[in-house]
Amino acid sequence: MTYECRLYDLNISSELPLYQYRPVPPGGDIDVEVRLGAPIQAVDDRPSGTPILHLQTKKQHYTIGHTDGVYVARFYGSCDVRFDASLSTLTVHPVQGVDLSLLSVLVAGTVLALLLTLRGATVLHASAVQVDQGAVAFIGGSGMGKSTLATLFCSRGALLITDDLLRLTPGEGQFRCALGATEVRLRKSAAELMEQFDVAPDRRLTGDARDALATATAVDETIPLAAIVVPIPDKSATADSTSVTRLRASEALLLLSRFPRLLGWKDAAAVRRQFDQLADVVTQVPVHVAELPWGPPFPDDLVDTLLDRMGVSVNRRESRVVDSADVADSPQ
Repeated sequence: MTYECRLYDLNISSELPLYQYRPVPPGGDIDVEVRLGAPIQAVDDRPSGTPILHLQTKKQHYTIGHTDGVYVARFYGSCDVRFDASLSTLTVHPVQGVDLSLLSVLVAGTVLALLLTLRGATVLHASAVQVDQGAVAFIGGSGMGKSTLATLFCSRGALLITDDLLRLTPGEGQFRCALGATEVRLRKSAAELMEQFDVAPDRRLTGDARDALATATAVDETIPLAAIVVPIPDKSATADSTSVTRLRASEALLLLSRFPRLLGWKDAAAVRRQFDQLADVVTQVPVHVAELPWGPPFPDDLVDTLLDRMGVSVNRRESRVVDSADVADSPQ
């Protein structure tokens, strides 16, 4: 059985369920095929070829090798993923006995992030929501509150654009947000966050034991990115202590470069390309650091306060996001 969905400007056909519910447009050609290959034995050796990416902390997490135009990504203890030379067919070889639902999470997130990066796309470690006709993105490392903030915004009427992986496409003086994940994956506090909604969203347990909430999603594929927020959660803060600082472009570049979607790059050309892409983003999109009182419980006015102190307001009459910095001198 195959599943089809549209993610990150790609029409995908997959033999693994990806649990993303954006349909391929009628008559749309398939850009990427995800195939389920034969099971393999778990190994600790790195894949052959030139290593372009390797992440190791107390254990090896993954290594991506490149040889003769073919990439092999080894996720130790989980699977090998083979990318063909055209970067249009991915074959997933599960380690014997692994839960396939875990591989669904891996492919929909890290593997597609790798594919997009290898194709030269601009990829951010971000969740994003649509507020009227503009997007607000939340960027940061794991555990910094990206998905939580996206959920809180959605509970106040925003529409989910993506969670944890954001693809940007450059346009005329702005970046467009590609529609991505249709659920927010939460480590904890899912029950408390569901209480923020008038009607509780559907909830399921993912292969990596997180709660996935299916909030209302965006459908516009031309949404411009209006603002970027780097959240700094503070559990000891009082409800009225939200502090927002807009960064200069140089400061924003240094900060955002600390939060790549994929860690452990060994390919200097790939690192340089991603740095240049990020430099283009911060010169066109305002970047804010937000120190936020953190829950649960969360302040009822957290979303409105954050938008107000960012200088981003929703203009209902013109149906667009307005940045107050657009009418003042922007810091460089």
